[in-house]
Amino acid sequence: MTRRGDATRQQLLDAAAAVFVERGYAGATTKEISRRAGVSEGTIYRHFADKRELFGAVFANRSAADFEAVTALPALAGTKTVRENLLCLIQAIQDVEREVAPLRAAASTDADLAAALVPTPSGSAMAAAVGPLEPLTRYLEAEQQLGRIRADVDCSSAAFALFAIPFAAVTMDRLARARGASVGSDTVGAVDVVLRGIVIGE
Repeated sequence: MTRRGDATRQQLLDAAAAVFVERGYAGATTKEISRRAGVSEGTIYRHFADKRELFGAVFANRSAADFEAVTALPALAGTKTVRENLLCLIQAIQDVEREVAPLRAAASTDADLAAALVPTPSGSAMAAAVGPLEPLTRYLEAEQQLGRIRADVDCSSAAFALFAIPFAAVTMDRLARARGASVGSDTVGAVDVVLRGIVIGE
């Protein structure tokens, strides 16, 4: 694809993300998406087969940073501090989840939409959900071998606890916003609670 084609595709993804969140999957139309993107409706079909494929591409696009942050983590063992590495990861996941959670809500209006979220080898739609705990577990095990995490820690359990934090934070913030309450879950505090139980000397 040309540079211009890539730019147009990204315009469509950004416009579609906004429309899907505002209208829901069922209420979103390709006409509105194309108008928001500033292109003709036919342009959508030069890049995507239909609305379902477009939705899957939007979901993949928004999930990509999450997937990259998780898979890159094991290589960071021994660099910076365990806390710094994990806080960067958790923040990256939380940032992505803020964008992805409304898309999941939009998809809930179509029972068959899960078919558009099937992962592909290139890491699309749900790639970030394919074994997401495995890289985090490997990172913790590598830090354990370096003596920076206690030897008696079950790294897979610790990975599960850490990975749950950003998703819980986004969910709690969305619930608070729906009630008109202030938002701002203490993600850092939650991470520190876990780290106090597993990290040596930080």
